[in-house]
Amino acid sequence: MMMSVAALNFVGRRRRVLPHVGRFFYARHFSLIKETKKKVIVGMSGGVDSSVAAFLLHQDKSLDVHGLYMNNWDSSDEEGQVTCPADMEYQAVRQVCDEIGISCSRVDFVQEYWNNVFSPCLDEYAQGFTPNPDVLCNREIKFDAFAQHAKQLGADFIATGHYAQLKPVAASDGTSMLALHAAVDTNKDQSYFLSHVLGQAFQQVIFPLGNLTKPQVRQIAADAGLHTAMKKESMGICFIGKRPFGSFLAQYVPPRRGHFVSVESGNVLHQHDGFSAYTIGQGAKYAGQPLKWFVVGKRDADAAIFIAPGTHHPSLFCDRAYVSATAFNWIVGQPETLQPGQSIRCQYRARYRQPLADCTVSVVDAVDASVLQQRPTASDDDKRASPPLFLHVEFDTPQRGIAPGQSLVLYRDDGLCFGGGAIHCAGPSYFEQNKPLPSPLPTDWSV
Repeated sequence: MMMSVAALNFVGRRRRVLPHVGRFFYARHFSLIKETKKKVIVGMSGGVDSSVAAFLLHQDKSLDVHGLYMNNWDSSDEEGQVTCPADMEYQAVRQVCDEIGISCSRVDFVQEYWNNVFSPCLDEYAQGFTPNPDVLCNREIKFDAFAQHAKQLGADFIATGHYAQLKPVAASDGTSMLALHAAVDTNKDQSYFLSHVLGQAFQQVIFPLGNLTKPQVRQIAADAGLHTAMKKESMGICFIGKRPFGSFLAQYVPPRRGHFVSVESGNVLHQHDGFSAYTIGQGAKYAGQPLKWFVVGKRDADAAIFIAPGTHHPSLFCDRAYVSATAFNWIVGQPETLQPGQSIRCQYRARYRQPLADCTVSVVDAVDASVLQQRPTASDDDKRASPPLFLHVEFDTPQRGIAPGQSLVLYRDDGLCFGGGAIHCAGPSYFEQNKPLPSPLPTDWSV
């Protein structure tokens, strides 16, 4: 019987795809999977990454693969929202699952997302900090609530389209466990966003894209005939998308009016439109000036926002940051050599897509760190009884725009992600220290 043109085209695409599967995926993770057929539930978003993750898994006939779309946000809560993006996304998921040949379903985590991600972030924004909702979403939803739901559905593993790798390492207790590593594609690596996930949560996780680059993923999708092959990426915080952040936040956190203040002169300049909507390193609107001005500091007491002229102003740069030692998420345990009075050399990221940079990490108490007055960490009784400990992260080169609340993530030199924690505070700026900036400046930041 003659095959149709469409069937012949599919066979040709499949032959081009299978070498990708064998080369980049099979040998990586499946030492954990026995000969019996295992059920894998893939978190699907309707984008190309999760589509290819599901497609690659489906090529292994020892796996029973299902797609699961999670809706974490109720857009009806927003002012002026008349469409439901979740419904459109789920239709895209259904279409690509049909193309792959797997079943799909949908689950809502709206309440869990509100309680465990969005509400805590609102509290942080209201206090003037810069939380990362995507980091919290991974910890609380994708690798907790979603994983638990998948287990109830009988899943042996969950999988996502994250660009990250899991490799076996020796844990601090002497056992072997899968540990988070940076992806091969340094431009797309998402280990930064996964750094707050508990290490135990990764033991039943598969990241099929960890050894692939984005162009390779798109090529696999095209060869497989998936409609998501050339779909544009979604950008920005997951529930905000491309909308202006300030106007979105104002729906939930009443804007606190205050004034811009020149960090050089101390002069009050003009009123700003909301204390919570600004973060360190962000551009500040100051009309009629020859240079662009930037936010360099915030004062909660009077909602003052300090600004300075120029992208290279020394008040934008510091050479250290402090992270709560007790709140830091060590994925495979704290290094034994990192104790009070000792230090380790490693690498770090203070924002997504920042190239890994070198640093020295030591453990200090709050008195040594001189940070107790900058951000409350414990009751007065607790402070007198046992000063809280901090990770003192000393940067080899100055870093720009370090903001309290944003995540700082530590790495070993082979790409292993030690873990991450929220920045408690930055060290004094070069302007405050009256130190000149070194030349040339590092180029691992952008404005």
